[in-house]
Amino acid sequence: MQIKHNGKRHEVEPIFDDSPRVLFNTRSCDAKGIVFLTRMHEMEPADASYLRRAHNLTVVSLACTNPCPSGFCVCTNSGPFLSDGYDVQLTDLGESYLVEVGSQKGHATVSCAQSLFRPATESEIGQRKRLEAEARNRFGEETCHFASAMRRVSTGRVPDALWEKMSDWCLECGACNFVCPTCYCFSVKDLGRNGGWVRCRMWDSCQYTAFTLEASGHNPRAERKERMKRRFFHKVSAQYYQRDATVGCVGCGRCIKACLGTTSMPAVVGAIRKGKWHE
Repeated sequence: MQIKHNGKRHEVEPIFDDSPRVLFNTRSCDAKGIVFLTRMHEMEPADASYLRRAHNLTVVSLACTNPCPSGFCVCTNSGPFLSDGYDVQLTDLGESYLVEVGSQKGHATVSCAQSLFRPATESEIGQRKRLEAEARNRFGEETCHFASAMRRVSTGRVPDALWEKMSDWCLECGACNFVCPTCYCFSVKDLGRNGGWVRCRMWDSCQYTAFTLEASGHNPRAERKERMKRRFFHKVSAQYYQRDATVGCVGCGRCIKACLGTTSMPAVVGAIRKGKWHE
């Protein structure tokens, strides 16, 4: 919202951004991340500001024919090719792109330049299928298995000693939250602007000590192990899977690159599943 002072009283006006936007060449994991965030913001109480922006956003994704080395999107049904969750999906065939339309917004986008498109041939459709199969095979056998970890997290069968040992490797930098496509923790700030103020949501991290600090001074998650436990309960528990219809991860692998310690999603899920932490 925007807050102004007219000399006698404060005036408050909501801020809505209805600008149409296109995200072009979006990776499959990011397209799935947007779907996750939109579903979450549709829950009561619905977030009108986010949803108006999402309504005016068209996502044109590019299928990953050569998956990134740290990605594990096959474990979260988030790639390397998508079957849903996109408006338009492109597959690079070399001399041309195969185009798949997944929504009404996608149809509207393609119809703006019909001269650029023609029906795909059987050979091109077959090439697209081969590229998807080859991309999946490049992930190999090492993947981030969630099912076993989910059972242990959901039923409280992860010992505190393991959370303690894992949390020792977290530097509380918040990088895992800030790069994650499915994280949405925020704080609220009033920023001075043009003689008034704009109330904004600012990215925040559930791994920060002060994130759950209450006005009374009490902190229900003062210990680092409790904050880590909460983060991964939110990401991989059956309770949140039932609510969100998916795990809270799209397998993009950004947390692997960003983590200054070693508490990335695959490392922690693997430790929970095996019952021990690597040293």
